[in-house]
Amino acid sequence: MTRMTFGRRAALAAVLAATLVPAALAQKASAQDKTVKIGAIFAQTGPNASIGSEALIGTQYAIKKINEAGGVKVGGETYKFELVNIDDESKAERAVAAAEKLVADKTIPVILTPPSSTTTLAVVPIAEKNGRIALSFVASAPSVTGPDHPLSFRTTLSAIMNVAPSIEFLIKDKGIKKIAYIGRNDDWGRAAGASIADTAKKLGADVVMTEYFESGSTDFYGLLTKARAAGPEAVVGAAFVEDGVSMIKQYRELQLKQPFLSVAVIWASPVFLKAAGRDMEGVYISTGPTTSSNPELDAFRAAFKAETGSDALPFSITAVDNINLLAEAMKTAGSTDPQKIADALRKLNFKGLLQTYKFDGGTQSDVVININEVKDGKVGVISSLTTR
Repeated sequence: MTRMTFGRRAALAAVLAATLVPAALAQKASAQDKTVKIGAIFAQTGPNASIGSEALIGTQYAIKKINEAGGVKVGGETYKFELVNIDDESKAERAVAAAEKLVADKTIPVILTPPSSTTTLAVVPIAEKNGRIALSFVASAPSVTGPDHPLSFRTTLSAIMNVAPSIEFLIKDKGIKKIAYIGRNDDWGRAAGASIADTAKKLGADVVMTEYFESGSTDFYGLLTKARAAGPEAVVGAAFVEDGVSMIKQYRELQLKQPFLSVAVIWASPVFLKAAGRDMEGVYISTGPTTSSNPELDAFRAAFKAETGSDALPFSITAVDNINLLAEAMKTAGSTDPQKIADALRKLNFKGLLQTYKFDGGTQSDVVININEVKDGKVGVISSLTTR
């Protein structure tokens, strides 16, 4: 038996190290490559920042939970999610620039669209032109989805979807025959106004006033005085946070006694309720399923609060459902290719925290619509239905 000298042993060790280290690095690089990026354009500044912040924290939470659980099995491989969010500052031109930047990254198959309909409608054509999915769970303008946008999906309500049940509730359940409408002068506000007029006409009621205001307005005394003069039996408003709080406070200051109904989901959030305070007492709010309550949802809210230190606000919960929906679509498709994910989404029947999401071959999901009433600072469901 020959003995290996120290020098020969050292040389062999060096050869083995030279062979094994690159292999280990290659394995590490391979593991790192199994990442799918999710693009997002959630405003963190400007008038849409409150909703954008809700959506962002929910998205971050969902991605963290998926990654902690080991990732998503897609086509025999395991992928981790990585979020790439760009603040569009609540401006359409910034949203366009953000979309262009995100589609330039070929590893991003899906873009979560901005909070407002106007900025989302600026993003959708860019995403689709580049073969990416645009997934919306806030923007409510009807034109966000439809035959002209085969890669633009929405899981939440459109302006038409929750407005018609709201007006039907006022007319059939509350006996209202005359309605005044005050809405934001944007795609969502005008779509809501058209739906109100159409539904009221079909049910034999009249819209005695329709007026629009610019986003971010804080002075509603003139419009509310005009509404009072029109003699409505109920007033319907379409406003977000800053303008909405001003609207309902001035409504109370002018001592309008008619029932007030908001078609803005954000009015049901704890943030809005706290800002508006006692002025919200008795207000009706038309929402999606975010005001629902069940043991699973209540447990999630508690866990979310314990881990993040923040309440699970409506668009945070919706964001969690949408990230999990995407994960399920990728698993079903067995691919991270946008076209294959889109095909899977159209056929998907996915039970989330808030509801079951079902597209039936299209790009608009079924949505649960809740009509709620505020009592003692809390939102309670008084009527519920599912629609598309």
